[in-house]
Amino acid sequence: MAGAVSCIGCIVMMVFPSIALSAAQKGIALWASSVLPALLPFFICANFMTALGLPAYIGKVFEKPFQKLFGAPGVSAFVFSVSITSGYPMGAKLIGDFGRSGAITSGEAKRMLTFCSTSGPLFMLGAVGAGMLSSPAAGAVIALSHYLGAILNGLFYRIFSPKKQEPRREFSGGAAIKKGTLLELFTDSMITSFRALGIICGYIVLFMLITDFIQFSGVLNALQSEWGRGFVKGCLEMTVGCSSISGSEELTLLYQCVLCTFLISFGGLSIYAQSMSMLSGLNIGSVYYLVTKLTHGLLAGLVAWFLGPVILSGDAIFTGTFGTGEVISYLGFFSQLLFSSKMVIMIVFLFLFTILLDKLIRRIHERSRDHSGV
Repeated sequence: MAGAVSCIGCIVMMVFPSIALSAAQKGIALWASSVLPALLPFFICANFMTALGLPAYIGKVFEKPFQKLFGAPGVSAFVFSVSITSGYPMGAKLIGDFGRSGAITSGEAKRMLTFCSTSGPLFMLGAVGAGMLSSPAAGAVIALSHYLGAILNGLFYRIFSPKKQEPRREFSGGAAIKKGTLLELFTDSMITSFRALGIICGYIVLFMLITDFIQFSGVLNALQSEWGRGFVKGCLEMTVGCSSISGSEELTLLYQCVLCTFLISFGGLSIYAQSMSMLSGLNIGSVYYLVTKLTHGLLAGLVAWFLGPVILSGDAIFTGTFGTGEVISYLGFFSQLLFSSKMVIMIVFLFLFTILLDKLIRRIHERSRDHSGV
């Protein structure tokens, strides 16, 4: 069946070469102009931190709270923080790397996927909010709802999906990566990052082709509303869907926020395919991941429904952060700091500070124990 579909795809591209060429150009341009510069630094840094064993220290510090909240290992703190700063499919990539190295079990990987697969703030605030919807307030609604929905999704599966007893293991961080000098580890991190980004490029081009051919075929003309056609396209590729929904005059800004929030949280089949490729080798069913993203989208859309009227009613002020440079005055300085590149630096320093503090406390306890023993 896969061979037959591939043959049909080749024939269609030969019959309509202009559409195929245009879609491929758009997909590659999107990858080169947006995805590559946005994700490459995060991919390299995350791989390098993993090689240095930083996730192992973070996992020890956050083991108890994340076990109680989500039934997930402490390294989820590292994966979640990288996922919310870099976006899709970084969370799935890290989970796949840790799972294949044997650092986490398949059950732990499944629980981590429920809340560690998220989009990046710059896409939601900049591209969708300030760009497509022409409203920084809408971007704030989408971003906050998306991340709150991820946390609620993790809690939902913690409560309603019973945790199976699995043998615990010590998280080894970058033990699966070949040891060497810092330069060798950094070079390996770059090579691994480019390979992952190459896979992402292929999927972006593929789903851009599918979306354009569906649009050309006229199948979507059966839907009378512009937002309905945009929603269907968004289920394939979220960026295309959000763009179509933002151009619909039939919906108010609140409904546009709710639909865009659902599409971004669900991710579309393009993100689904990218993430599943990153999870290859793990015992994670494709249906399971699809269902977790669907519930994430529903929960995030529900949060946007409640948050939207409150945030969208606020006035905007000029800050010079996202091109048009507007954020919501009601959210204040914290929002400006949270949804900016400064957040990445803050998270890294916060992790380092937490690790140093944990080591200091352990050393004090050891000294006090030695003195009491003497």
